[in-house]
Amino acid sequence: MSEENAKGTTSITLHVNGNGAEVGPGTGLGTGEHRSALRAARWFSWIFGFAMLAAVIIAALHFSEEQEFLRLAERAQPWWLAVAIVLQVGTYLAQGETWRVVTRAAGIVLPLWVAFKLSLAQLFISQALPSGGVSGTVVVARALELRGVPRSVVMASVLVDGVSYYAAYVLTLVLALLISMVEGRVNPLILAVALCLVVFSVALTTAALALAGRRRTTPAWLGRVPLLANMLSLLGEADPTLVRSFPLILKSVLFHLAIVLLDTGTVWVLIRSLGEVASPTGVYTSFIASSLLRTISIVPGGLGVFEATSVVALQHAGVSIPASLAATLLFRGVSFWLPMVPGLFFSRDIKKAT
Repeated sequence: MSEENAKGTTSITLHVNGNGAEVGPGTGLGTGEHRSALRAARWFSWIFGFAMLAAVIIAALHFSEEQEFLRLAERAQPWWLAVAIVLQVGTYLAQGETWRVVTRAAGIVLPLWVAFKLSLAQLFISQALPSGGVSGTVVVARALELRGVPRSVVMASVLVDGVSYYAAYVLTLVLALLISMVEGRVNPLILAVALCLVVFSVALTTAALALAGRRRTTPAWLGRVPLLANMLSLLGEADPTLVRSFPLILKSVLFHLAIVLLDTGTVWVLIRSLGEVASPTGVYTSFIASSLLRTISIVPGGLGVFEATSVVALQHAGVSIPASLAATLLFRGVSFWLPMVPGLFFSRDIKKAT
């Protein structure tokens, strides 16, 4: 999906204590050894990601001729970059709306600008401190509580956002697979991973909807399983009426689908800025494939994995290797690196408030 989804990958295994920190049975948070291990793993993941990115760039340059890059530079139309940035702003507005649809249903007004800032802060924290999107979601949830949003509504917002994200994920994957089958470009590896994630997403969303608001009806032994304890706590605190509201979920799904379309449109526009015209369906399937492998990667934001998959997939879709590489790097610039700057400032403001 998108950068947060990656824009905000939303984990629904989150529990927030009074300080806005993630807690849970047996996590060992707060110990020096645990923090040191997390920092070491974080640095290693970034280093590994940059190494993969460098390998992708070197490989693409190796299989391309210098004249191809010169022709690409001559045909470039930089003003298309402005269109790409506008499309990316739209993704953060859409992400913010996934929170606002729930708060509005609860009779609480969350300003559009506040939701926009929360989306950028969530991206920065989730990518700079990778933990499956949990860190960013914790901060956003805590920020909503400080604005007077009841905890039951906050937890419902988290769950609706998560459920709708996975529902949109399934829809986009199925559509991409259908397009690939029609065009005869199905990759067995992509197909296997996609099917596994579809099954996982369906199971997770079904469980979340079934258990929302049920604090005392779930078996006690489930609460003693460390990996399930935080999820059950969150599910029990969420307002079940909001979580199971089909109109709310549908609206949120539509916003998540809009994020995917805006991201895909951004890639298409960036290819156009380089003087080439790509098939919209080819760009869509390549973006979904890249996002799919990014989701299961161990590096922050799928750094290197996303780029490698995108270059190969776009090349198979008829885009030249130089244009595929340049468009992919530009997309990562406007969707991943550029938003990090305002995201850093907004996240610091939120952390000071919490």
